[in-house]
Amino acid sequence: MIRSASPADLDAIMAVEQASFDPSQQWSRTSWAEEISPADHRLTLVAGDDEIAAVATFHGFDVADLDRIMVTPVARGQGLAADLLSRGIDWARSRGCRTMMLEVRRDNAPAISLYQRFGFETISQRPNYYGGGVDALIMSVNLPATTIEENHV
Repeated sequence: MIRSASPADLDAIMAVEQASFDPSQQWSRTSWAEEISPADHRLTLVAGDDEIAAVATFHGFDVADLDRIMVTPVARGQGLAADLLSRGIDWARSRGCRTMMLEVRRDNAPAISLYQRFGFETISQRPNYYGGGVDALIMSVNLPATTIEENHV
């Protein structure tokens, strides 16, 4: 099940954050509280059956950004990230966004593969963005040129 996050989900979102990222890469509780506070330019989704196992947050005006997508290690490989990304793309399109952008660690092959399935291409990189010599790839997709059905082939 995928649904919009609410303030009541904050503890569960923090648990997913802590299970998904090293402490140096984790967002703070305050940052997540802001992400799930009501705003018409932002969408935060949660996914999972009995408990929240995946979270994605997007914001968009004329260009949409995927700010964070995370899945607990035990729930990886079940398609949750793809489902969340698909919903985020649909939301961005409904807002009239023509492009979605994201940043991803150069060494995060599973995430890069997911984004490429949805038509994202690397347009730039940020050296040492994550520290420790780890670069960020900047990826972008033209939303009108990509359909969700094409990406699930």
